[in-house]
Amino acid sequence: MGENKDAVLDALIIGAGFSGICLGKRLLDAGIRDFRIADKAPKTGGTWYWNSYPGAACDVQSHFYSFSFEPNPDWSRKYSPWNEIQAYAEHCVDKYGLRPHIDAGKEVERSRFVDESGLWEVAFTDGSRVLTRHVIDGTGGLHVPLIPHFEGADSFQGECWHSSLWRHDVDLAGKRVAVIGSAASAVQIVPAIAKTAAQVTLFQRTANWLIPRHDRAYHGWEKWVFRHVPLVNKLYRLFLFLRYDWLAYPIVKTGRDNLARRWARSQFRRLLNRSVKDPELRAALTPDFPIGCKRILISDDFFTTLTRNNVALTTAAIERFMPGGVLTTDGVEHAADVIVYATGFDTQGHHLEDRVIGPGGGSLREAWAEAPAAYEGCMVAGFPNYHFVTGPNTGVGSTSIIFMIEQAANMIINCIQAAGQNGLIAPTADAMRAYDDEIQQALAGTVWATSCQSWYKRADGRITILYPYNAQTYRRRHKKLRLEDFEIRPRPV
Repeated sequence: MGENKDAVLDALIIGAGFSGICLGKRLLDAGIRDFRIADKAPKTGGTWYWNSYPGAACDVQSHFYSFSFEPNPDWSRKYSPWNEIQAYAEHCVDKYGLRPHIDAGKEVERSRFVDESGLWEVAFTDGSRVLTRHVIDGTGGLHVPLIPHFEGADSFQGECWHSSLWRHDVDLAGKRVAVIGSAASAVQIVPAIAKTAAQVTLFQRTANWLIPRHDRAYHGWEKWVFRHVPLVNKLYRLFLFLRYDWLAYPIVKTGRDNLARRWARSQFRRLLNRSVKDPELRAALTPDFPIGCKRILISDDFFTTLTRNNVALTTAAIERFMPGGVLTTDGVEHAADVIVYATGFDTQGHHLEDRVIGPGGGSLREAWAEAPAAYEGCMVAGFPNYHFVTGPNTGVGSTSIIFMIEQAANMIINCIQAAGQNGLIAPTADAMRAYDDEIQQALAGTVWATSCQSWYKRADGRITILYPYNAQTYRRRHKKLRLEDFEIRPRPV
C-alpha cells in the first residue's frame, strides 16, 4: 500500500485479528470494496499470532470462540490451542476473499483528520500515507506486553522474554525457568513447560480463583455430527452462549451471594482440595478477595503441576534480579537460566498515545484526559468517522469477545451506511456522556468495583475496560442505530 493521495479509500481497518476479519467481511457484504486492512504483524490472527507460548489456548470454548457465520466442525478440543485458532483466522481470510485487502507488516503510526476535506489521513511507520473516509480501529488490548521494572534486570545472564514474545528457538529441556506472574498466561505455561524443564519456579503476587476447564478432545463421531448436521452445531453454540450468560455473568454482580457465585467457589475448593494435599501450599493458593473481582482462571492441571518435585511456588516479593537468578525479599536466591514474564499486557497505555488527531488538531488523548469513554464502545464525540470495534468498556469475562466483535460490527456498518459516501457521523457529546454515566453507574453494581485491585481498574479506581451488562444486552443495543444520538453532516468537498 503505497502513498496515493489522489485515491481515497472507503475505509482503513487497523488490525488483522478477529476484529479486522469480521469488519472486512461485513464491508464486503455491504458492497463496500475499496478498503484496506493494515496490521503490524506479518500474518493475520491478532492475539493468536503473538501469543504462541506453550499451552496457549482460549478460555472460551472453541465452538463459541468463532464467528457465527463460519462454524468450524473440526475443532480438535473443547478449548482448542492457539495454532488452531490462528489457522481458523487464516481460513476465514481466504474463504471471504480478504487476502487481497490485507497489508501485513504495515504498522499505523498516526491517524489525522483533515479539516479541509473531511477525510482521515493515516500515516504508517514506513513513511507512506493514505486518505480514507472511515477508520475502523480493530486493535485489541492484549498486544502490548507489560513488563514491570526490577532492579538488576540488566545483570541477569540468562535468556529473558515476555510470554507474548515466546522464544521458540530456546529449548527449555533441562533448564531452570523462573515464571513471574501467576495469572491467565502462567496457568497455561507452567504445566506445559514443567514436563521438560529441570526446575520451574513460579513467582506469585496474588492467589487467583481457578475452576476446572474440563477440556477434552472431540471424538470423531462428534466432529462428523458437527459437520453433517448443522442444526446440532447451531444448538451447541446457543447452549454455550446461554451457559456463559446465565452462569458466568451473574458471578460478577454484587449484592446477595447468588447460586452462580456459590457454584464457582465450590468448584475452586473441590479442585484445590483434590489436587493439593499440602495445607501450606493450599493456603498460599487460596484468594482473599471476592470471586469475580479479578479474572477467574480455568485449568485442569495447574494445581497438580505445583505439587511436582521440579516445580516450586514462592509468594515472597522479588527484590532484584541477580546474574544467576532472582532474589526475593526473604533473602532466598532462586537460580534460573531463563526468566519468563507472564505479567500480562498494558491495557491502558494505548489510550494515552497521541495516535489519533481529530478535527481542529485535538487528540484523542486530550479527549480522554479524564478517562477513556466511547458511545456504546464504538465511537467518540468530536471524532467523526472514526470507529472502535472493541473500544472502552467493551471487555468481557463472561462471554466470547468474538460475539462482541460481531455486534460492534453491526453498529459500525450502520454508521458507515448512515453517513453515506460524503457524510461525517459521530455521536453527540450529550449522548456519549449519558451512555458513559449509565455504564459507570452499572459498573458500581459489580464485584469489579469492590476493594480488590486488578488490571481492570485504573489507579483512580475508575473502570474503563469492562462492560457491566450481559451479552444479550450488548447484542440488543448494537443491532439498530439510534439516529437521535448522532450528528450527521456533509464533509467538505
